[in-house]
Order: sequence, then structure tokens, then C-alpha cells
Amino acid sequence: MRGTEGHGGRRLGGGTAALAVATVLLPLVAGCGGGHDDADPGAKGTQATAGQRGGSKNADQRSGDFPDKGVVVTASCSVPASNPARVTVTGWDPATWKRTVSRTFTVPAEAVVAEADDVASPLVELCADNFPGVGTSEDGPRAVAATRLRQLFDKDFSRMAVVLIDRETEATGVGYVDTSGKLTKLSGEQSEDFGDTPKEENAVFAQDGSAVWFTETDSSDRVRIASRSVAGDHAVTEQAGGDGSYMDGAGLALAGDPVRGVFGKEVRISPDGRKATAFITWKGYNVVDLPRRSALLKVGGVKASGIPSDADCHPYGWVDDRTVLCGPRLGEAEDPKRKNSFWTLDTSRLDGTADTPEGALGDPIIQATDRKNTVRAISPDGKQLIFASLQGTRLEFFTSAIAPGASPKKIAAGDADRALSVGEVLEWR
Repeated sequence: MRGTEGHGGRRLGGGTAALAVATVLLPLVAGCGGGHDDADPGAKGTQATAGQRGGSKNADQRSGDFPDKGVVVTASCSVPASNPARVTVTGWDPATWKRTVSRTFTVPAEAVVAEADDVASPLVELCADNFPGVGTSEDGPRAVAATRLRQLFDKDFSRMAVVLIDRETEATGVGYVDTSGKLTKLSGEQSEDFGDTPKEENAVFAQDGSAVWFTETDSSDRVRIASRSVAGDHAVTEQAGGDGSYMDGAGLALAGDPVRGVFGKEVRISPDGRKATAFITWKGYNVVDLPRRSALLKVGGVKASGIPSDADCHPYGWVDDRTVLCGPRLGEAEDPKRKNSFWTLDTSRLDGTADTPEGALGDPIIQATDRKNTVRAISPDGKQLIFASLQGTRLEFFTSAIAPGASPKKIAAGDADRALSVGEVLEWR
């Protein structure tokens, strides 16, 4: 049940070739990071004090607070054969591309980290596609991370949400780990009553650190969106429910204030939390008006406006509360002037008709070339983007204004290659 970024031919995580490599590697090595099959299924791990915050300033090199602005945050995952999997979150100065802060999370043995477990978790996405060299394929470089990958972590990247599995019963629950390696389990013990196996998945963190959100699917394919407080009572609050048919590959993202869960495919939340782009089965890419409570993004479930096919838009993210940054929907733009370029779409002008309304579609931002270009990050003010450009086998990185006819500038700093070529760009703030 992994996410399906890139239905339009450019898949988040590097495309078909990347998936093939990840699928071969993970079942062989992830046992050490995600728990051996012969491990004690009843092992509890180390229990952290409820609500404890990790990430002390002495935990590792450059492990101070993440700046509130002026930093590009990346995450990468390593799954070595003889050691636990680790996730490293790093802050980079976008002016010099020097590393300013870094934190490492050791993935608990009980945590789901491999696609082989067939359990949905943003952590599986992060680890499956983040081996060196996997992020680039013939489909182009890896795209900007979806909302749910950022929401693996709380606001200051001190804790990471995890899905935990009992290897004997295959029951799953949720919890979180801090940078000291302490695991806090938020799910209770499995009931001994005769019934369905608990199936809690898609663990993500509320940005204020107050709760871990998740989905639970029963044997009738009904999805429940819920949250568990990180306070001592670990209280569960059910937020929404609905039929999960035809939602394979969907993931959970959080939106707005008050926060609510949004379960769907390729979900990217607008800055104000009121809208999202999503891929809806049978309807393609849509702009969704998010309701005031949690929801499943599917046909008949929410108010949505289909992105007209003549807009040729694969959504990369939001420039502002109403404007989406697009790339070619099927990898090859229908308009030659837009070949391997980017453009904007004013979603406030969409009227539900089959054609793009006049004035909604922006002109190409960069000139058409035969390079394969992919957005890696969008600046917090929505005026700049960082993109990866693949020319043959040479991968380079550029900045550009988000304006028609912009002139891209190559990022010359050597550390930029290290920052942007491996892992996911979670945030530019």
C-alpha cells in the first residue's frame, strides 16, 4: 500500500528503475533495521516517558535547533545489512549549501521500514527510494516530497512517527522515536477477543507534536482516520471514516488549523490548509476544497474540480494559497513550448468545465529543452524554485524565479550535489 506519486509518468522516488532496485534490496537487508523474523514478537522495546522530546543539542554533530527560516531540510535513509536502519534529517543553508544542523533517528526493530511488510507508512517510501543512485532514472530526477513525508516529523524534527508491527500476528500500531533512539508506543496491546487483526498504518505527526495520526482499515475495507495523543493517556480520537475501495496506494496527510486528516493519493496541501491537489481514481488530478473535518479523497467523497486535460498539469506543489506549480502530466508536454518546463495554474479560476479557463494557465517558466527537469523545492514565499536537470547521465541543480521566461542559474556550490541528489527535500523554510 505504498504511495503512487507520479501517475502522470514521473513517479516520486525515481520511476520504474528506482522501484526495481529498491524492491530487490529491501527484503534482503531490511530485516536488520525493521526487525528479524525470528525476533521476539512480544518485545516492547524501550519505553520513553510519555511526551518526551528528543534531539538534545549534544546528541550528534550540528544537532541544535532547526532554524525557523533560511534552511532547506532534507531526509535520507540508510538500511545497512548489519545495523539498524537510520534516518538522517539535515538542514542546509541555501546560499552556501553548507550543512547547518543534522539529526539522526535509529529506526526501532519493531518499526515497518520495508515494502516487503506490505504495510503503508511514509517511512517505507523514504527508505525504499533513498539508496545512493536510486533517485535518478530514465524518468528523471526525484520530485519534491509529498506532504506526508514532511509530516513523518514534528515541527522541529525532534521526533519521527513510526508504524510498529508484531511479526507473529502481523498486527500493526503506531508510535514515535526520538533522536536518542527511545521508542514510545501509542497503541495498546492487541485484544485477546476473537476479531480482526489491528491494522494501524500511515503514521504522521501533528506539527505541534501533540499527536500521531494514522489510518486503520478493517476487513470490510472501511478506513478510519484517527489520532492518538502523545500525552500520558494516549487518548484516541476518531476523526472520520469511509469506504476505502479503490484507494490502494493512498496515504495520510494533515491539513489546517484545527488539524484534520486527509487520506488520498499524491496529496499536496495548500499553505492555508484549505485546498489540496490529489489524484482521484477515475477522475485524474483534482483540486479539492478540503472540508472542516477529516476526509477520504475519492469520487463522491469531497468537492473537487478536475484539472482540465489541456492544462497538462502534474502538480508539484503550491506557490500560494490558490496557485499550483505544474510540470508535464505524462512526462512529455503536448505543447512544444512547454517541453520539460514548468508553469503555474490559478486554481481559483477553475470552473468545473472540461477546458482550462482563460487566464488560469501561466506561460512556461524555463525554456523548452530535451533535458529532464524535476522540481526539488519551492521557496516559502513561492517566488523561487530549485530543480534538478538530467542531461544524459549528468545531474545538475538550478534555481529559477517562478515567473514566465525566467533564466535558470546553476547551483555551483559543491555541497549542493550532496544535499539534493540523495534523499527527499522535505521543506524549504
